[in-house]
Amino acid sequence: MDSNTLNAKSVLRLALLINMLSVGTLMMVMPLGPDLVRDIGLQGEHIGYISGGATFGSAIIGFFLAPVLDRFDRRAALTLFLLLRSVLIALCGLAATPEQLLLMFIAAGCFSGPLSGLIMASVLDVTKVAERGRAMAFVASGFSLAAIIIVPASLLLAQWLNWQMTFFFFGGMGLILAVAVRICMPSLVPQQQMAGSPAALSAGLAGMVGSTPFLLAMAMMGISLFGHFLLVPNLSAYFQFNLGFPRNEISYLYLLGGIMSILAMRYSGRMMDKGSGQTALFGLSAIVAAVVYYGFISDSADKWVYLIFMLLMASSSARSAVLAAFTSRVPPPQYRAAFMTYQSTMSNLAAGVASIVGSIYLVSGPEHQLLGLDMLASVTIASAIAVPLLACWFIPSLKQAQVSQRAPG
Repeated sequence: MDSNTLNAKSVLRLALLINMLSVGTLMMVMPLGPDLVRDIGLQGEHIGYISGGATFGSAIIGFFLAPVLDRFDRRAALTLFLLLRSVLIALCGLAATPEQLLLMFIAAGCFSGPLSGLIMASVLDVTKVAERGRAMAFVASGFSLAAIIIVPASLLLAQWLNWQMTFFFFGGMGLILAVAVRICMPSLVPQQQMAGSPAALSAGLAGMVGSTPFLLAMAMMGISLFGHFLLVPNLSAYFQFNLGFPRNEISYLYLLGGIMSILAMRYSGRMMDKGSGQTALFGLSAIVAAVVYYGFISDSADKWVYLIFMLLMASSSARSAVLAAFTSRVPPPQYRAAFMTYQSTMSNLAAGVASIVGSIYLVSGPEHQLLGLDMLASVTIASAIAVPLLACWFIPSLKQAQVSQRAPG
C-alpha cells in the first residue's frame, strides 16, 4: 500500500471522527434539556435556542472565514479549530446559569462551520473524482454514527454521573482528536499557496462564487435541508402524540434509522462512483416524497412508524451524500475549503430557518398532538421534487464551466 493510499485512509478516518463528534455534541443538547431545566433553571421552551444559536453562529463565522481558509495548511487549521471548539465544549460543563451555557455553546458552535469546510476540503484533496461518492458517503455517515453512539452515550453519562460530565468528556475527546490530527494527518498545503497573486486569487474566488454551478449547488443543498428540517425536529413528538408511538421505543427508532442511513449512503456512494449519481438522486428524492406523503399527509389509519422513520432517514441521508459528491466538483483545488465552508454556511442557515419556521407555524392540540404538520410536509415534498430538477440544470452548467476552464486563454 503506497503512501498516498495510507494518507487518504488516515484523512478519511479522521474526517469521519471529527464529523461524528462535531454533529454529536450539537445533537446531544436537546435530549439533555430536562437536566438543564432542573439543574440550572433553563426554561424548557428555550432549549431550542442553544442548538439554534450554535447553528446560526456557525453559519455567520463560516461565511466570513471562508475566503481565507485556503491560505493555510489543512492540518494546522483543523488542529487549531478542534482545540478551540473542544475547550469551549468542556467549559460548558462549568456553566452555572442558562446565559453562561448559551454563551459558551454558541461560541463553540461558531467553529463548526469552518471545521466542516476544512474537513471536506481535506477529503477532496486526497480522493480522486471517481472515488468521491464513496468517500463523501463514508464521512457523511458520521451524522448517523452520532445519533447511534454519541447521543445515547451522553444520556448515559448524564444518568450515571451528571450533565456536566457529558460536556467534560466530549470536550476531552475533542482534544484527543486534535492531537491525533496533528500526529496522524499528512500536511495538506492548498494549491492557493503555490499559485497566483492575492489579487488574482481573490478575483478567482469571486468568479467561482458568482458562477452558475456555485449558485445552483448552494440552492440544491439549501432547498434539500430546508425541506428536511421542517420535519425532523418534530418527528419524535409527532410519532408519540399524533400516532401513539411508545416513548420507550424512541431510542430503537433512532438506532435503526441510523443503521439504515449508513447502509443507504454506502450504496448510493457506489452508484455515484459508477456514473449513476443522477439516477440515484431522482430515485432518492422520489422515495423522500412518497414517504413524507404516506407518513404525514395521507389518511391511512395504521401508519408503520418504523417504516416511515427508517425510509425517511435513509433516503434523506443518502440524498445529501449524493448531493455533496455532485457539488464537490464545483471548486478548483485552490478554493476547496472556501467552497465547502460556504456550503456548510448554507446548510446551517437552511436548517436553522426551517426549524424556526416549523416552530412558529405548528400549534399543539388538546392532547399535545401537532397541528399543521401536513402543510409543512407538503413543502418538504415540493423541495424533494425541486432538487433533482435543479440537478438537470446544474450538471450541464458544471460541464460547460469545466470545459471553459480547460480552454486556452
